[in-house]
Amino acid sequence: MSAFSGKPAHVNNPADTAVAESGPLPQGLYYIVDRQSGGHLGWLYDLVKDAWSDVDHSTWFALYRNDGVIDDWTFINGVKRGNFRLHPTGRWGESEGCITVTDQSQFDRLRSFLLSHPTRKIPGTTLQYYGTVLVQ
Repeated sequence: MSAFSGKPAHVNNPADTAVAESGPLPQGLYYIVDRQSGGHLGWLYDLVKDAWSDVDHSTWFALYRNDGVIDDWTFINGVKRGNFRLHPTGRWGESEGCITVTDQSQFDRLRSFLLSHPTRKIPGTTLQYYGTVLVQ
């Protein structure tokens, strides 16, 4: 399936993984987990983003890097990166370091596949995951 990571000047360039909000997904093993909407008004924020970007954020997955602390953040050369997601291309066709699938129907098939299998527990945590992605 066709996918990319990073904004146009940095797409799929491993040398740019320390560029905050623009560089591609840093190398490593990532757990595919449920994306949280977050906060007291997270649902409202998601609703506005959905209308603006023409994407249903509730279908996205979060990607948590196995860097010793399983959460939404990692550090690359001292630069804090995070909020990595697995999602389809939206109206703007950009990625801020997520894995962005270029075809909605391919993303839908991948999502269905992941959800059709039992989750597993990330070792040392209570978090459940659907699978892993190894970025090289």
